[in-house]
Formats: sequence, C-alpha cells, structure tokens
Amino acid sequence: MVLLHDILAWSQASLKPWQQDAVRRLFQHSITADAIEDLYAMLKDGVGLLDPQGRKPQPLVAEHLPVVAANGDATILISMGDVRNVNRLAPQQVLQFSPKGMTVIYGTNGAGKSGYARVLKRACRARDVTEDVRANAFEKPAPGLVPQAEFKIQVGGNAGTVSWSKNKPAPAELATIAVFDTHCARAYLDHNQDIAYLPSGLDVVENLAQVVMPKLLEKLSAEIQATDTSKDALAHMAGNTKVGKLVNILSENTPPEEIESLAMMGKEDVARMETLGKTLAEADPEAKATQCRLAAGRMAGLKKRIDVVAAWVKDEAVEKLRKLDDETLAAIAAEAKAAGELRAGEELLPGTGDAAWKVLYEAAREFSIAEAYPEMEFPHAHDGAKCVLCQQELENNAGVRLARFEKHVQESVAKVAQEKREQLDAAVAKITGAALALELDDALKQEVSGLDPELPGMIESFDKAVLERQTWLLGAQKSHSWEDIPTFPADPRPKLEVIAANFTAQAEEFDKATDDKQKALLKAELGELSARAALGPCKQTVLDLVNRMRVKALLTKCKDELKTKPVSDKAKAFASSAVTAPLRAALKEEFEALGVSHAMPRLDESVERGKMKHKLQLDLAVPAQIRDILSEGEQRAIAVGAFLAELVTGGHSGGIVFDDPVSSLDHIRRQHVARRLVKEAAKRQVIIFTHDTTFLGELNDLLEQHGTEHAIHHLFWEGAHSGKINAGLPWHHQTFKDRIDKLEQAQKKLEKSWPPYPDEEQSAAMRTQYSMLRATIERLIQDLVFNGVVVRYRDWIKVGNLGEVVGFDDADCKEIERLHKACCDVTEAHDPASGKNAPVPNAQQLGAEIAALAAVAQSIKSKREAKKKAAKGGAP
Repeated sequence: MVLLHDILAWSQASLKPWQQDAVRRLFQHSITADAIEDLYAMLKDGVGLLDPQGRKPQPLVAEHLPVVAANGDATILISMGDVRNVNRLAPQQVLQFSPKGMTVIYGTNGAGKSGYARVLKRACRARDVTEDVRANAFEKPAPGLVPQAEFKIQVGGNAGTVSWSKNKPAPAELATIAVFDTHCARAYLDHNQDIAYLPSGLDVVENLAQVVMPKLLEKLSAEIQATDTSKDALAHMAGNTKVGKLVNILSENTPPEEIESLAMMGKEDVARMETLGKTLAEADPEAKATQCRLAAGRMAGLKKRIDVVAAWVKDEAVEKLRKLDDETLAAIAAEAKAAGELRAGEELLPGTGDAAWKVLYEAAREFSIAEAYPEMEFPHAHDGAKCVLCQQELENNAGVRLARFEKHVQESVAKVAQEKREQLDAAVAKITGAALALELDDALKQEVSGLDPELPGMIESFDKAVLERQTWLLGAQKSHSWEDIPTFPADPRPKLEVIAANFTAQAEEFDKATDDKQKALLKAELGELSARAALGPCKQTVLDLVNRMRVKALLTKCKDELKTKPVSDKAKAFASSAVTAPLRAALKEEFEALGVSHAMPRLDESVERGKMKHKLQLDLAVPAQIRDILSEGEQRAIAVGAFLAELVTGGHSGGIVFDDPVSSLDHIRRQHVARRLVKEAAKRQVIIFTHDTTFLGELNDLLEQHGTEHAIHHLFWEGAHSGKINAGLPWHHQTFKDRIDKLEQAQKKLEKSWPPYPDEEQSAAMRTQYSMLRATIERLIQDLVFNGVVVRYRDWIKVGNLGEVVGFDDADCKEIERLHKACCDVTEAHDPASGKNAPVPNAQQLGAEIAALAAVAQSIKSKREAKKKAAKGGAP
C-alpha cells in the first residue's frame, strides 16, 4: 500500500530515533504503559540523559509493515441477552440478530426500544454517549443494581460471549460496530467530527500525535515540575565575591570543577581567614603590630639560643669530635712506632721518643735557642758545646745522637701527633666549658605555653637531650667508644620559626590595617575566604543543583521533540490524499442517494494533534449553523449521509446500528433512507430500531423485494415490564397469509377445549379471534384484491401494481362481504341488543370461516394467474 511506504519514508527522513521506534510499535502492537516508559527513556537518552537500562530505539523498517493493510475481521452480533437493571425491560429476554443482512426491531413509544438501543450505544462505544442507562426509574434504586447485558458474537468465524456493565469499560470486541441515533446526528451537524475510520497506517500517524506524544509530554512535564532548580537555599552565599557571583549565574553550564576549586579550603586558607578576622577586629592595629614584632623577636631569639646550644652536640659536632679522636689516636700510634724505630740499634732510656720525652726535648730546644746558644742552630754540638740539660761537654757520639733525635722530632709523624693532641685537647676543653643549659625564665615559658601548649615540654626535653649529649660526648672521647648516642626528641625550632614568622606577618597585616586602602583589600580578601568557607559544607548541594539544572535543561529540550504540529501537518497531508478526497466523493454520493444534494454542504477539514477532523458547513452569505437553516428532515438525512460516507471511505466492514434513523423525515426521504439502508445490508450487518410503522413497512417491502436476509422483531408490554420480544412483524404489518396462519393456529387451540356453553372469558377470546379475522379480511382486500396499490400507513400509491388488479369477480366479492359481516356481528365493535343475547360462534364455526377466507384468497390468485397466462397468449 502506497500510504504505508509513504509513512515509512517520512519516519526515516523526518522523525527522531525514539519517534521511529514509536511508529514501529504502533504498527506492530498497541502502546502499553511499559512501551511509554521505554519511549520516554529513549527520548531522554537522545538529549544526553543516559538510560541506566541502556534501551535503544529500533526504527521502523519495511519488514515491520503489514503485508496487506486491511481491517481485522469484523465483529458480528448474534444476540443480546441477560439484560438486567435497564429501565423496566422484561427479564430473560434474548434479542436475536441476523448475522447477515438486516435486523429490524420495532416498538411503539414506551415499548422498550430505547432501553435496548442505549445499551447497544454504550457497549459499542457510540460517538455520543450522553444518554445515561438507568435502572427502573419507578422503583427505589437498590444498591448494586448496575445495568448490564451479555452479547453473543462471532469474530472471524469463532463464536464468543462478551459482557457489558455500566461501571466497566465497554468490550473491545464491540468497538468495530458503529452506532447512529438522534444525538449522533446532532453531533455530525453541530461539531467538528473526527474521521471515524481511517485507512490502515493513517491511525499510526494520528496516534503518534494524539496518544504517544501527549502521554510522553505528561510524563515530561511532571518530571520537569518535580525537578527543583530553586537557588533559595544558596541565598546566604550571594554577594560580590567569586562564590556569590558564581551562585548568581549558577546554571546547567557551570563547570563542576569551578565549584570544587572554590570550595577547597586548605589549612593555609583557614589560618589566613582567622588572621584576617583578628586583624580587622583589632581596635589599635599600630600598637598590635609593635607587640607582634616584639613577640617575633623573642621567639626568634629563643630559637637562636637553641641553635647555639644544639650546635655543640648536634650529629655533625659528634661526628667531628669522633673523627678528631680517631685521627689523634692514629697519629699517636704512628708516633709510637717511630719512637720504637728511634730506639732501635743502641741502648736508650725507656720512653725515649715518646710524648713525655718530646716535651723534654722541645723544652731543651727552646732553652738552647733562646738562652744557651742563641746564635746557633739546634742541636749545637760543636766547639766544646755542652748539653743543655746536664751541661757536660758533648762528646762526638753525643752530637751524633742529638742530630738523630732532631731528625726524629722534625719528622711529620711526630708533628702530626702533636698537632692532633693539641686539637683534641682544645675541643674537649671547649665542650667541657660550654654552658649548654637554656634556663628559660618564667615569663618566656608562660608566653611560649600560650602560643603552643606543647612547645614548653618540647623545649625542656630538647634542653635535657643537649645536656645528656654533652656528657655522653665527653665520655665517648675518653673511652673512645661512640656507640649508643642519645637521640634528639622533637625539635622545637621549626615551631618557633613558624610562630616568629606568623608574628612578623601579623605585624605586617596590622600595618596594612592602619591604611584605609589596604584595609579595604583585607576586608575583600576576608570576604572571599569567608564565602569559600560557607561554600564548603554546601558544595554537594550546589553540585546537585547544577546537575538538576542540567537535567531540567535537557528535559526542557525534549519538549521540542514532543511538538505535535509537524506530525499534525504530515497527518493532514496524508489524510488529504487518503481520506478527504474520497470522503468528499462519498458524501456527494450519499447526499444524492438520500435526496439532499440540493443542500450539499461543503466539507471543511482540519488536523488537531494528528487527528483528522471535518465539519459540514453551508455556503451562506451570513455564517450560520446548519440546524438554523435546514429543516429537521434535511438535517437528519445529511447526518445519515455523513455517517455512511465515513464508513465507506474508511473501509469499515463492521456492523452498524441505527436508532430511529428517519425521525422527522418526510415520506420521500424516508423511502430514500430505507432503500439506502437495505442496500447497505447487502454488505454488512445492519440493525435498526424504529417506532415508525411506515418506515417498518418500507423496510419490509424492500427486504422482500431484494431478497435480503433479515430478521424482524417487535417489542410490547406484558404486565409490569416493557421490552418483551416477539419474532416477526407486529400484527398490523403482517401479510394476510401470515395472519391466516396465526388464526388457524389459534383456532386449533380453541377447538381442543371449546365447551358447549362457553363462559365470559372464553366468549371474549372468540370475539378477539373474529376481530382478528375481520382485520385479516381487510388486509386481504389491501394486499391481494387491490394488489398493494393502496396500503395503509404508506403515504403514497403504488401505481405500478394497478395493472395486476384483476381476477376478482362478484362471487368473491359477495363471499368477502359475507365473511366481513359475520365478523362484525361477533366482534364488540358494535353494541348488540341486550335482548338478542346471541352466543358467540363455536370453534368449529371459526374454523369454517377461516377456511372460507383462505378459499377466497386462493380463488382470486388462481383467476389472476389465469388472466396473466391469457394475456401472454397461453391457455386460460
């Protein structure tokens, strides 16, 4: 079908992926609540709101299209029964419908026709359901009396049963049955009407705009409404700070990292905020600056004192002394080795060459150079020189020995040993004499404690460790054992340095606070820090708000995809080609068939949310409603035509129900409607409720003429209930043959039990039979004698039947007159003389009269057939 492929091409070229998925679902099955959830998730996913379930659209493709675009099997009504709590309808009645052709239900006013018709209207979802279905209005309503009925149906050759209840949705199976009545007729004329039946596929476009998109918009609007993006909770952070400006322009585009950065407050930031607060709160910042500098000096001085004492025993000093001690010991050992070598070869006094000896030797050198032989080099052993110690003259061997001694003393080993001893002795002397105890005064201790309660203890522990190291250092040097050096506790100097620096910085801040410009800058800085500090606890709230703003912005973006106008415009284009032109043609044809082509209204169409609508309008100089211009009969004929035209253009094959379709019609248009409905009954099931006896006659004649399958029922009162159902035409519409059959049946029942002396009730029954016999005689005259040329309840003369009014002679006339008079004598239409008191005929006599009437009828028919044959040249 071209329309289906046009819709496919349109969906692929113009629709969003989720919309393509929606169209696919509409083609394949109805849109369920789960489908709406899926489509909503895909709608949001398309703008960036990712679906946690990962649902992805499945677009419409050719494989999803039906092979043949056709309506499903139409539902056929078989019967309507078990009607309860509806007006005063009689219980246990079953209204049978002809599965094919036409079913006519006739009833006079109040016979129960409206009760059955209103139930059908509700159950079959008529266009207008303003008429309520009520229980018996003449009885006090009892709780739980809900109008209901049961329908036997046939769908696709399969029988089934569906139930209708006023308080429940109408059965879906009956939705294919169309209903027309006075209220529906009014709707066609007064309102914009939906195209009731659309070609397959066009309803998909309609439902996308009318069903799917509104449901999604409803969900979207609810979610947007529920997404709180108010900034009221952040009002306390508003201002001329970076945080305040951020809050003022907070939107879905605000970078989360900017919020994170502003909300991050380090220890330095917190300390700075506290410092600024104290600085700006100070009444005399100049005096406070002086105090801070003095405090900084005291802390710096204390740190310097600790630096001094710690320098004596720090690891580097320990290592230096250990190294000096090791070097001295090594030098002494080298010196001792050299002394041993000095004593080798001759016998010298013990200790010669050792340290003590060197002292003696150096003293002798000093004495010789300074006093004894000032002009001579040492040792002086020439020209009668004497020993500076024993002052005896030196012999030759003595001079040689002294020279050897001098060489030994002047060698580097001995010098180095001496130097190292001197250095070590000096170092030990300094360490021993160093005053390393800090001995803080009480005021300083109290000040330090106020600044940091832990600091006095740290200083005391550090001072104790310095003294312990001093003692250990001296002992280690003596024992030459450098193991198990006491460790230092926590060093207080870094804290003192920070405190001193803070006091210095505070002094500088207080200096700034004395200058108005600088003070303003400090206030601005404090404001920034305070705003950031306020943002910290609210950071997640702000981030969540930005995320909600983002979500709301994306949800709002979804609205663009839920605008129905583009879909409506396309639906109108599809409908104009697929519906409107055929509908116009169908309306023209229907109006001509119904005799209202002279008042042919134009068809104005529009599309509302994807739904094709039309309204019938007259071309008038002054705008007016159809109801104000045309007669009621013309209006009713136009409404019937519009109803039928919709069915024709929509390819609707379901049954149709009419409730009094010819109300207010004149006899000509009534004929038109009857012919049109009988014609329609050849294609579909047609059910008609009517109280118009003339219309009933018209339908009956046409159904018989066309050989259309049909069923006719008439409704009547019995006891306290209306709606009793009798199959067939009511008595006054039955043919004379049907009447003779019923008279014969009644006569046989009477004959079985007729007494010699009937009572009053039996006599009345006999009089009724004679009254019916008389009516049958009159119907025989109408239908047979005059061949239906003139029919009561019919407001025209059937001139075409006049040619067959033959075969009636004087004998037949006299026999009819006799029978008619016999009936008049028995019926109560006349008041007989009381004295006469004639008994009614018995059952056998009634049977004879009925047989005589049947014989007259047969005589007329036989003579008529003979005349026809004679006229055609056959034997008489």
